[in-house]
Amino acid sequence: MDYERLEKGVFWLAGFVVLYLAGIAFNMGSDDIINASLMALLCIGFTFTYMVESFPNLAHTSYAIIGAVVSFYLRSFHRFNPYDTWPFSFIVGGLFGVFIFAAIVRPIKRHGGYQEVVLTFSSLAIATVLGGLSWVFSYWSARGRAPTQSYNLSGYDFYLNGRPGIVYVGLGTSILVAVSMYVFLTRTKTGISLRATAENEGLAEVMGINSFRVHCVSWFISGGLAALAGSIFVLNQGMTPTGADALLVSVMTGSILGGLDSINGAIVGGVFVAVSQKVLSTVLFWFFGLDVLRWTGIYTIVFLVIALFFFPNGVLNGTEINREWIRKRIAKMRKTQSV
Repeated sequence: MDYERLEKGVFWLAGFVVLYLAGIAFNMGSDDIINASLMALLCIGFTFTYMVESFPNLAHTSYAIIGAVVSFYLRSFHRFNPYDTWPFSFIVGGLFGVFIFAAIVRPIKRHGGYQEVVLTFSSLAIATVLGGLSWVFSYWSARGRAPTQSYNLSGYDFYLNGRPGIVYVGLGTSILVAVSMYVFLTRTKTGISLRATAENEGLAEVMGINSFRVHCVSWFISGGLAALAGSIFVLNQGMTPTGADALLVSVMTGSILGGLDSINGAIVGGVFVAVSQKVLSTVLFWFFGLDVLRWTGIYTIVFLVIALFFFPNGVLNGTEINREWIRKRIAKMRKTQSV
């Protein structure tokens, strides 16, 4: 019996049980369940890109607006069922991701130099452009008799047992994506080639792997997942043209906590951040009342700082956490502050 794999499985199961019980204890509603599912989706895509390209794609959450626009357009102008728009959102988001790789990322990598820095700032510029284009679409849709300041299709959802259908479909979709990604990366030839390219691209090419195709597949998947998350957003609370940008810090935190080299860790990290924000908000509300509403913006920053100082390689990297480990981390933090 593979006891190491069994131990990991028990750890994961216990973690999800704790998160589930915490959600029940702090009265997590439909929106909170969807937010946890969406965080997992976005963290998977962010981590996936980092694994292959070795730079943080700061435009990743902005891709969600593509899915929001596609779903809103197909529903408002062509009367599609909102759920039927999801495949189109995934495809459009995936194709946009491939375009970004072929037109921007690949040329920068070929040029050499400070690739990671240039690519990171380039992704930030892409996020800004996407935000501007979404406002252009908002203006165009208003002239097309579908005025909107936010993309919201929650009024077209169905209800089951008193809950919106998106709670069940969104959660089921997130679980299906997680399982599919695991099977893809461990059981398919393309997935194994992708992992080999992420480890050592030069060696992978020597072994006959088409690295360009592998990169295109990875960007298609990450772009498609982010766009899919955007389509889920519009059926839940809706999304403003620049609303996806506010998710970036949370997604980065979840990916770092889970480990930037682990898709499974990204799922755990994303769900953990979403549930922790809810739990922290509830606890602070008990002590400070409505004043905590002014602090909501700093929760993710606090989580990100903790993740960077205490778990830069993720909480699941196998490092033993003990008193000596904590002491060294605190000493490192103090040294950084003194500088």
